[in-house]
Amino acid sequence: MPRYEIVAHVTRDLDGASAEEAATRFRSQLLADAGPNDALLHLAVWREDPAPAVSPLPSSLRTSLREFFATLERCASEAEEAFRGRVEAILMVPTPPGRDDGVAPSLTKEGPRPE
Repeated sequence: MPRYEIVAHVTRDLDGASAEEAATRFRSQLLADAGPNDALLHLAVWREDPAPAVSPLPSSLRTSLREFFATLERCASEAEEAFRGRVEAILMVPTPPGRDDGVAPSLTKEGPRPE
């Protein structure tokens, strides 16, 4: 089974008087369904203050994150579309001329059979 490294940018309402308490709660929720080989590599949590408060992330980094995830989504969509095209090409077997019975031709070459 392949191993995946996953990056996610999430907002969630959590109880907790501090970012540390919220991080502990989120870590527990995230790891509740984790398997024995799963590992949480990095976790950053901060309180999102209501507007017009400023995020602790620089605006350039927030913009980069949005662009990164938009590009990631676009690339995944393009890869899926290409994959579906390849599968469709594989599954579409042309009907030989003169054959109109709707049955796909055999993919094996039949030669004379020994008697």
